[in-house]
Amino acid sequence: MISNRLPARMRALAMELKVLRAQSGLNTQKAAARIGTSTATLNRTEKAKRISHITDVAALLAVYGVTGPKRTWLLELAENLNAREWLETGDRLPHLLPALAGFEAEADVLVNFAHSIVPGLLQTPAYARALHASEDITGTDQEAMVAARLERQKVLMSPNGPKYVAILDEAVLRRPYGGSEVMAQQIHWLIGRARMPNLNILVIPFRHGGYPNPGMFSLFEFRSTPPIVYVETEAVSGFLDAPEEIKKFQGRAAKLVKVALGSADTVNFLTRMAADYERS
Repeated sequence: MISNRLPARMRALAMELKVLRAQSGLNTQKAAARIGTSTATLNRTEKAKRISHITDVAALLAVYGVTGPKRTWLLELAENLNAREWLETGDRLPHLLPALAGFEAEADVLVNFAHSIVPGLLQTPAYARALHASEDITGTDQEAMVAARLERQKVLMSPNGPKYVAILDEAVLRRPYGGSEVMAQQIHWLIGRARMPNLNILVIPFRHGGYPNPGMFSLFEFRSTPPIVYVETEAVSGFLDAPEEIKKFQGRAAKLVKVALGSADTVNFLTRMAADYERS
């Protein structure tokens, strides 16, 4: 049985199955008929309103022509739908990206806290390349990751995109990934984004002193489903969906907003920082 939460794995699987069906060119009626179930049942599966038996998921993947590592991962997801948390390490981190992009697209409000690097949704291509290069990711792998990041950023430009709040520690802006020119360009990019009606960028300056630092996280809030938190560290990243965890991160986000500069002061702060980089 599902508790009073809606597990992140279940929601991610629902999004994946819906996308795969659309890519196969089938509507829900035809796809349901292929596996011997009802259209209503498949609709509930694609809306994360029922736990799908793994045999049903395997049948759908066969109908959609999904094989190899993608099939293996989705079946593993289906086997652990009601797990308390969804954390991945090492080479398994890419499995989180489709779900992350899906939640970004569905969110009504997205709050993002970053203490060391510019959040992915706000990175310029040059900054993203410099960041990947620092992790020894180069060549075609780097370009593929940059392209994927830029694709995710389109959600902020969508008419139905989320209200986005980014809270950045000043350290994010002081570490010059790519050098002064890249950082000046990145900060001007942030200034431009800060002036968009659905975006709010806030900086916590060093002069405000210390504060409780929860590490990099994103809080997703939706119109009709429970919130989800995405946490990211060097070693482990993933999703939390337990109500007590959500409440904890909502409180942390509220405290971070209070210690940060306001919107107008942040733009002035960013303008001065960009000028500093341009002079150097």
